[in-house]
Amino acid sequence: MCGQVRDDAVGVVAARNTKYQKRFKDLLLSHDAADLAAGWELARTLGRPVVPLLWEMHAAERSNIRRQLVLLIAAVLAGGPAEDGRLFVLLDRNKPMLPERAIVAMLLALGPQRARPVKNIWARIIGPNKEPEPLLDLASRLACVRFPGATDGTPVIHEGDYEGDHGIQAAAAFAGFRMSPLLLRTSWRSKDRHAELFHRGMLLGDAVRLGRSGTKPPSEHLYQAKDLLRESGPRFFATHAAAMLLRARAGVLDPRGDRPDWRLLQLCASRPESREALRVWLPAKPLPRDEEPARVAVGYALMQPIEKVLNEYRQWGGDARIHSRVAVALAMRLAAGATSDGPIELRLPEVPEFQFAVWASGGKFAPGLPIADRDLQQLAELVADGRVSRAVVRRVLEEALWRWGSHPGLAQWREERRLIRDLLLTGSEPGLKYPSHLRNEQRYFATGLDKGDSFFDVAVALYEFLERPVTPVPPEYRLR
Repeated sequence: MCGQVRDDAVGVVAARNTKYQKRFKDLLLSHDAADLAAGWELARTLGRPVVPLLWEMHAAERSNIRRQLVLLIAAVLAGGPAEDGRLFVLLDRNKPMLPERAIVAMLLALGPQRARPVKNIWARIIGPNKEPEPLLDLASRLACVRFPGATDGTPVIHEGDYEGDHGIQAAAAFAGFRMSPLLLRTSWRSKDRHAELFHRGMLLGDAVRLGRSGTKPPSEHLYQAKDLLRESGPRFFATHAAAMLLRARAGVLDPRGDRPDWRLLQLCASRPESREALRVWLPAKPLPRDEEPARVAVGYALMQPIEKVLNEYRQWGGDARIHSRVAVALAMRLAAGATSDGPIELRLPEVPEFQFAVWASGGKFAPGLPIADRDLQQLAELVADGRVSRAVVRRVLEEALWRWGSHPGLAQWREERRLIRDLLLTGSEPGLKYPSHLRNEQRYFATGLDKGDSFFDVAVALYEFLERPVTPVPPEYRLR
């Protein structure tokens, strides 16, 4: 009998794998009907049960590099960080060549922060070649930003090492590789066409390390950030964003200064270090020039005193563009342990999400108010039945802000990805659409880039697939 049960179970697994194998072939490998995004979404949805199948399909592809790449991506997306070990086994075999190693590096760079270090990760991504292709050198350095201690013990980069390649220098600065004082001075002062890539890489990397481990940036970097914020023109916006994020995270914003652009304000609201300045700059009702007011409104709800937000409910409560975001952000604060002056007595039936704030303050939950967001509606039912903890309420509320695109951590998330995009993909034929304001001769081309290589077609598709934020919120972007 036991043998029969085992045989039946094996048969079920085999049938399931056959079904999914056919589906993955149709979506990922068919030239006529391939839909990479749908195939990768299927892999990510099914998760770890299909990881062995996808790795088997990957191993079976021995000559078609494009098919290898799309299956490798599917396997990594299905497994997530928990399956990193399989990736490093693949890398340590020394067989994968440039495209596969570069895709691995890109996946790691676009993925979440890892909690534990991985020994010799930079060298393991590069492989046995002591003089790697510059493109792989760049991509492997970008991957190191996601692993603590990844740059420990790596050699110092000197001025002549890459003949002024701002791309590799930017990737190295982003990940925290050591640079000689002369190279740092030269790179900060450079007026070359692509010097802003280094500025962005260094400032974003400083902000990442400050948020991850509390590593304070050199004071010179904060001064450089302040100077870069004085530059004018649309081409400096990405640099402004990196500079603003670092100065906000370091707590050195001056509230006496002019109110920054709304796109920069949202970068500052993910952490409390610059609360004093933000309380001056973030009003209850967004300004007419704030093109996406929901993002600014969430910062207001997170940074202003709770009683002030409640007293100003007439200003935000009647604005359908923002009232749900303010209510959810306020409820999340209260669920996380912030206190109000007793249970909230205010009732806003036109803002059904506000009932979470009432409940989190110690007031009575008012069931029956319909909520458009399905996950929040389900949460409301659990709260009404007393079947959910405050920690779960806080997490679900934060995930709603992330899905809605108004979570302050998304601003940093996007800027990091745009740097990776500009270093790896700008200049590829599919990627020409990204920096539309730049003439062709002004674009940065990663050294070694081949426009005709299938790597770039797949890499652009991967970037676009991962451009949409999905839950859970990566730990490094969660609100504190």
